[in-house]
Amino acid sequence: MLVTRFKRRGNDKDLDQAIAPQTEELALCPVGDPGNDEDLDQAITLHREALALCPVSHTDRSSSLNNLATQLSSRFDHQGSDEDLDQGITLHREALALRPIGHTDRSGSLNNLPIQLSSRFDH
Repeated sequence: MLVTRFKRRGNDKDLDQAIAPQTEELALCPVGDPGNDEDLDQAITLHREALALCPVSHTDRSSSLNNLATQLSSRFDHQGSDEDLDQGITLHREALALRPIGHTDRSGSLNNLPIQLSSRFDH
């Protein structure tokens, strides 16, 4: 939402506010450090909070769904939780549904969902 407002109004403060949580999240996973479960859990919690701020009609909801699904997929890869994988698939499906033909991010959803479905098949 802040990025959209920045694009429309050009207010640098909006962009700074949009970048701050991403910077905070990035700081949780330093380069070269494989991280730990707490870092990943915190990233998922923050993505859940971001998703809660994007109602169904919000233009950034599909991105937020995709981001959370991707982190759940990472946790599944690390910890093997079927619940994370199933929830990630559900979120990827919801993101794809919000990205109709012609949407700039549809190809990403068309890539991510089958990867997760294949993971569930393999698991």
